Amino acid sequence: MISAMMMGLLGCAPRYTDAPAMDPAELWAPLPIQYTQVQDMRLAYVDSDPSSSKPTLLFVHGLSSYLGFWEYQIPAFTDDYRVIAVDLPGYGASDRPDAAYTPPWFATVLTDFMDELELTSAVVVGHSMGGQIALTLALDAPERVDALVLAAPAGFESFQPGHAAWMKEYWHESRALNTPEENVRTNMTRMVFNHYDPGVERLIEERVRIGRHESFAGTGVAVSRSVAGMLDYPVKDRLSQITAPTLIVFGTADRMIPNPVFNGGRTRGIAEAGQRAIPGSELFMIKGAGHSVFHDAPETFNKAMGEFLESL
Repeated sequence: MISAMMMGLLGCAPRYTDAPAMDPAELWAPLPIQYTQVQDMRLAYVDSDPSSSKPTLLFVHGLSSYLGFWEYQIPAFTDDYRVIAVDLPGYGASDRPDAAYTPPWFATVLTDFMDELELTSAVVVGHSMGGQIALTLALDAPERVDALVLAAPAGFESFQPGHAAWMKEYWHESRALNTPEENVRTNMTRMVFNHYDPGVERLIEERVRIGRHESFAGTGVAVSRSVAGMLDYPVKDRLSQITAPTLIVFGTADRMIPNPVFNGGRTRGIAEAGQRAIPGSELFMIKGAGHSVFHDAPETFNKAMGEFLESL
């Protein structure tokens, strides 16, 4: 939780509205950014050791984010694993094509990305939307997924048709472009993260400044279509078909799952339902952590993930 003292400090937080626009290529990353061509798109990624024969971890970020969100995971696992994190198309420093942005489309992008890097398979670590994409990849190309680590994954909920239609209309293609700085900060500190730290402040600054770059119009399109894609291609009724060993991690204080407007209820209920649906899966709940559970409680998250990986 963000303390009253911290919220007071946030009231005096820096403002970035007048700072120069930031090119997405300038976004901070925990390792040097590399690029590769996939489906006529340039994808940005980091790779801890391209020549390594270690088991590979592939990190897939969530909606409206990018690989820099994994700042506490990427360096933590490089001793024992080849660690790769990618900016999905439409996000971060990757290209912003006129594309479908559905989970099945993203899954094909990931398989082709793995082919470009000559990866037969990997442990796929996905957050939120990235979790639903990882689940889709495990369903559509199970031979490419050694195991799944799902951090507050989307895809465990279902929505009434009217609710889905409202969300699609709300997330029109200009919605992200018109978000004021104060709303960005509020969303980040009260919805996305439960624990404020310098990394969260960096992400707020980056979001405000890239939001004024000309390329961000493409991210607005990607966000809108990604939301629609998650709703149009649900995986909840297919979870029993997952064959990969799976670890599910949620924070007990997630303010985004379940959807507080349309579904309500407790995060634990959604998490346990997903765990029951995926054969042999494990569930780990982190007390007090929010939707970005891996960032709110990195040491606890990394320990749970590490123990899971060691058991494979």
